[in-house]
Amino acid sequence: MPEKSGEGYTEGAEFRFLGNLFGALMACAGLLAGTMMRERSTDYWLEDIVPLLLLAFTLRGVIKSAMELAKDSIFYEEQKKQVLEAMAKQEAMAAAMAGAESELPKLASKPKYSEAEVLEAVSKRIEQQREEGLKKNKIINP
Repeated sequence: MPEKSGEGYTEGAEFRFLGNLFGALMACAGLLAGTMMRERSTDYWLEDIVPLLLLAFTLRGVIKSAMELAKDSIFYEEQKKQVLEAMAKQEAMAAAMAGAESELPKLASKPKYSEAEVLEAVSKRIEQQREEGLKKNKIINP
């Protein structure tokens, strides 16, 4: 049984396909150099039984690994489609959230004071603290 690296994926299917294809090529080379091709007759098939068996097994492997590759490709496309649908849903949710945020009431922005207003407020506060300090000192020291 082929090992699975993930649900739906066959581990190393493309390498098995290439290996079986290379094996089939080697078996064909053996057949081309064999007695059947030299004598141009299938009557000598028994003398070329090894390349014929190799060709049969490797062609079986090529077909099997090609089917695994096709299955993996279909599974990959389905997964890709599901991921794209999920991303579209997330984008729609983000757009809906952005639309909902625009409907919420906005907070008032901070007032911007000029430099003169800040200096005036600070000086008033300093004078108030001085007066409070003097009053406390008068209460403590009669």
